[in-house]
Amino acid sequence: MEKIKLIWVSINDVIPNPLNPRKNHSTKSEEMQRIIKSKGWETGITCYKKESKYVILSGHRRWFAAQQLGIKEIPVLLVHAPKSEAEELDRLGSVQGGKVDWSVYEWSKYTYEMWIVWNKCSYKELAHKMNISESQIASRVKVFQYYPHSEIEEKLANGIYTLSALYTLIIWLDKLQKEKPNLVKHYKEEMIRKTMLRKIEMKLVSVNDLRNETFIELSSDEHMTNFLLHPEKRLSDVLYEISGEEVKYRNNSRLKTHLMKLNNKQIQINKMDFEESKDAKILLSNLSELQKEILNKQEELKKILGK
Repeated sequence: MEKIKLIWVSINDVIPNPLNPRKNHSTKSEEMQRIIKSKGWETGITCYKKESKYVILSGHRRWFAAQQLGIKEIPVLLVHAPKSEAEELDRLGSVQGGKVDWSVYEWSKYTYEMWIVWNKCSYKELAHKMNISESQIASRVKVFQYYPHSEIEEKLANGIYTLSALYTLIIWLDKLQKEKPNLVKHYKEEMIRKTMLRKIEMKLVSVNDLRNETFIELSSDEHMTNFLLHPEKRLSDVLYEISGEEVKYRNNSRLKTHLMKLNNKQIQINKMDFEESKDAKILLSNLSELQKEILNKQEELKKILGK
């Protein structure tokens, strides 16, 4: 086994690791510069040699701070080169993980890349390799896979979004697609996702709200449209409205409940109004879908009656 050795090299020969999840090395740079100026180098930057260059495994921020200070030569703790990309990612995580304050986004990126390198192995297997829970693996991989990174990177790193909220939103959107495919088709998944992200950012939607399946199960398209098109509307408020409506039908027979709901829907349809042709088109599209559902239900009832 090669011995680890400390050498001094030109800072121009030291390069950042392309697999490092953190691309911005300026975090707390002024503090790092003060430490280097006052205390010097307590330890070298961990690198391996690749051709004529030294690739960093640990010490990206110290390397960046040294550049800012105009230092020409830095100490490098030279270790053996990784034998594979999987080993390199593993060493990046283990060497840096305990020393560097990686953001949630950076840990998600690292976990996702480990999953790819390990040929998209099971979450259970990767959890064992990384010594973290299977649920952590699932949330990190799915969040990194699903969202456009420009939408979440900065806000996830700054704590505006949480990994739990983003992961739960994926499940919520999937359920919405299954329960209300026509609505999702009409408003587009991208628009609904962006609307929900804004509401999460504004604290109008919580993780507990998203975990409550009542909204999708009991809401009408009118409820959902009202919620999505009003940026200040809280999900909890709409849930309360829905549960309040359900109270009207308690203690009634099943048939009477159905008849009361149909009557209320008829009243709501008669009250519909619009101000421009765009609104009229949207209403017409939704009424057409409702008409199809009514025709299907009529056919089901006719079959039961033997007609």
